Amino acid sequence: MEEDNSKFEIILPDGKVYRSDKKEKKNIHTIQGYTPDGKPKNMQFAAKKNCDRCGECCRRDTPIILKDDMSLLIEGVISESELYTIREGEKLRSSIDGDSYYCSMEIIKVRPIFGSFTCLFYDPLEGCTIYEKRPSACRQFECWTQNYEITGLEGKRLTRKDLFGEIEILNEVFKRHEDKCSLYKFNDLIEDLKKGKEDNVSKIAEMILYDLTLRDWLKEKLTLSDEVLPLFFGRTLFEIAPFYGLIIEKEDENFVIKISQEEEE
Repeated sequence: MEEDNSKFEIILPDGKVYRSDKKEKKNIHTIQGYTPDGKPKNMQFAAKKNCDRCGECCRRDTPIILKDDMSLLIEGVISESELYTIREGEKLRSSIDGDSYYCSMEIIKVRPIFGSFTCLFYDPLEGCTIYEKRPSACRQFECWTQNYEITGLEGKRLTRKDLFGEIEILNEVFKRHEDKCSLYKFNDLIEDLKKGKEDNVSKIAEMILYDLTLRDWLKEKLTLSDEVLPLFFGRTLFEIAPFYGLIIEKEDENFVIKISQEEEE
């Protein structure tokens, strides 16, 4: 008969002993510690194996909207005003470690609560307010298995073309916006400005003004509210400029553009 090697123990730095026994209740483990007066005590804990609606993922970031979520928009569970577009090449800051990175493709996400990374549909008391009809990315996310990524995202993601592909005027406006306000061009202009090419200040200001003007034009042309513009065009260049190390102040129709001290250092 083979020896049973299912038991093991680990002595932790603080003197506590971790023991695991496969013969015990599945997924239940014990740490032996001591009370303040030196008496032994056991504390049981269970390995998490499904969503218990703790809200951690809701506070960490908002979900990407996939093609499978189109029904949520059709049914009105999620409205256009509750979404925004992250454009290809946009510089972002990770909500997990604070590092910056560039988005490799266009994606549409649920908007966060202003000034935070928290999902718009999260309530501190109720939790996810659309839990039964939450987006596919939320259903697929498994924090207990470290499953943080969506495989095949490029083919699964919902894009503005999927939503507005048959509306000719929007397609033309989106194309003009990308041509004039390309984030790759925006980034290159800023990088050269940091290297001393001061002529780029006027070019950057022109891009920012065009971005704002086109939004106002489309809003008036189609009688749109401000709330849907982040879905149509993404965040304004004025808004995302700080991620690129720029300080921008608007005075009437003029822009004062400076490189932040952190970037200079």
